[in-house]
Parts: sequence; C-alpha cells; structure tokens
Amino acid sequence: MAQESENLFKEAKSFFQVFEPKGEIITGVTVPGSVLILGEVFEQNMGKVISANLNKNAFILAQKRKESDRSLNFYSQHYDEKIRLSLNAPERREEHGWAYGMASTLYMLEGMSKKVTGMNIYIDNKIPDLFNANSVEALEAGIADIASKFSDWDMTGVEMAQVCADGEKKFLNIDSHFVKYVPMLLGKKGCVTYFDVATGDNNTIKTNFGSLTFMVMSSGLKKKHIEEKRKSIFAEVKAAIETMNKLGANISSLDTLTLEKFDVYRSKLTLEQKKRCAYFISENERVAIAKNALTKGNLAGFIEIINESQKNIKNRLEIVQEENEILVDLILDTDGVRAVRMLNMGTDGTVLVVVDKDKKAQAESKIKKTFTTRTGIDLVTEVFNIDTQLEEFTIDVSSFKK
Repeated sequence: MAQESENLFKEAKSFFQVFEPKGEIITGVTVPGSVLILGEVFEQNMGKVISANLNKNAFILAQKRKESDRSLNFYSQHYDEKIRLSLNAPERREEHGWAYGMASTLYMLEGMSKKVTGMNIYIDNKIPDLFNANSVEALEAGIADIASKFSDWDMTGVEMAQVCADGEKKFLNIDSHFVKYVPMLLGKKGCVTYFDVATGDNNTIKTNFGSLTFMVMSSGLKKKHIEEKRKSIFAEVKAAIETMNKLGANISSLDTLTLEKFDVYRSKLTLEQKKRCAYFISENERVAIAKNALTKGNLAGFIEIINESQKNIKNRLEIVQEENEILVDLILDTDGVRAVRMLNMGTDGTVLVVVDKDKKAQAESKIKKTFTTRTGIDLVTEVFNIDTQLEEFTIDVSSFKK
C-alpha cells in the first residue's frame, strides 16, 4: 500500500508541475464507493434506505488556477486521460464520462450562484465500475466538496447530494436520485448509513459485523429486457397511484402508505399493480425495522430482514430470472452463507452476500467456479470494509516543486 501511495504521489507531482504552481495549497479528498443494501427510491416512492461504504475510494487532488482563469484541467491516472473544459461554457453533453460528470456538478453550482474557481484536477478512482458502486458519483461528490473549500459558501451533505444529482440531470440528461450520494457524503467509519428521503432524517449506525463478512458479487451482466421490466414496474406503480387517488387516497408516492392503508385500495388494482406496490410499501417498513435492529446491535435480526427482502423481490417484482436466478440459488446452497439479496433490482447481476468469515474463501471460490461453469460468466467480488468515509487533506505545493 505504501508503494502504491508513493507511485500515486509521483504521478500527481508530474501533473501539477506542468502548471508551475506558485504557492497555492493543493487540496485533496478521498471519497468511498457505496452500495445500497436495503430499500428502493424513485419518483413514486420517496422511501427509506440503508447503505454501506466499500473500502474502495476515489482520490482527487485539485489546485486553484488564477482568479480570472475559468479553465478546468482534468487528468485521470486510471484512464491515462487528459480533458480540458471551461466554466464559461456549460452545456448539455451526450458523453457520460468521468470528467463530464464532475463538470456537471461544477456547472450546477455556478448556476446556483455558488462561485466556482478554475482548477487543475487530478484523480485516481479505485471504485469498481462493473456494478453500481457509485464510481463517477464519488468524483462528483468529491469535486463539490473541494469547490466549497475554494469558495466562501457552504452546503450540507444532503444539499451537495441534491446538487450532484441535479447536475447530472441538467447537463448529462441522466435522471437519477440524489440518495445515491448520501452515504459517501454523510457516512462515518464503522457505520452503515440510514436515510429517509421523504423527511431528510439520516443516521450513521455503528455496526459490528462480528464473525460475518458482507460482500457484493457481480456478473456485471446488463440485459435490455430486465431494464425494460424495471421500467414497467415503475409504470405499474404510477398507474396504481393514479387509480388510488381517484378513490380519494391523495398521495404522491408510496412511502405515505402502510400495508394496512393499502388494503383499502387493493381490490381496484390489477394483480401486477398490487404486487409492485406491496413490494415497495413493505420494503419501506422493512428498512425501518432493519434500522431498529442495527441500532440495538441485533445483527441476526438484520440478516433475517435481508432474506425476507429477497423473498419480497422474487415474489412481488418477479424480476429474478435466468443468470440472476442461477446466482441466487447457487449462493443459497453454499455452506456458510447466511443471507443473499439482489441489488439494483437485478439490472446488473449484482447481489449482496452475508457469509461466515471462516468460510468466506471457500464459499467465494465455490460460487465463482460453479457460476462460471454453468453460465460462462465470471464473477467479481468486493468485500464491505466499513472503515471508510469522506476525508479531506492538503499538500503544501513546495512538495511538488522541481
């Protein structure tokens, strides 16, 4: 690790020397990737979620340019790519690359009258981009944090999360929810993050996994028909809400309903609408129960909720198909596994796995080998190590002088 840090410092030194730094402190930030463990959020369900950070980070170094210089000079060590943009020319782009994601956040801040300075920006991103671990999102959150340090304004973590999501929507035409930025901005070491979208209530819950290991396994497999199925689920929920409102429900999203209140309207909905709505409503309630279990240190209860959630996905979303079904069944049939749950609604072949630490290596090897044999697809594994959080640091520019 020390050798890796030394190599990174040398590469960054070469980048910043190009600009002949003259006294400006270089500001740095590390931002962890994250995974949403429980809960689902979208326009018709402003629900509750529990997330955890991965022990993989995006690393950003930035330096102010001259006061009148509005240039943004980006360099990524991971992609060996240099990109130059300007704060004077914000525009919608078709490209969804890492630099444009960061720029969209800065453009959004500018549009809110939050002054942003020109910068030289060096990044190295270790967050897996095979599945939804918030790789580019960590860069966006990190550059928002740095921009605030270079200016005279301040924002809360939730406000920054909203800016990042709004920037993606306005400049990249990516309509995603700000909840994905919350754990990396608010998370604390040794904790999982609870967030209620509707109320803004958030907690970092001290968690000890004890004799268990939490990890994600992913095939990275994305299929168009699964994504279409996901869209149809959202459409069914929207239609159900419209029907319930005609009957006097007066709701905008499912998080305002309990299963008991939902029973009043079930008879007027299609079978599919009943199942989809019941899934999201019960998940909202399940997340609240999971939060209480973690707060009390009841890890066994939390694991039971994860397994209940997977059954809910299978029975009410009916989205567990093909390779995803093979993977879930294979994991459940492996010695030492305590829980499994599909993540991201099955759209990228990613699952959460809870396994005994002393059986982790054997279980992981068996699952990977068997899955590849049966499907021809390799699995990638990342272990949760929740000792990460957003951290800021500075480097005296004299360290980079020739």
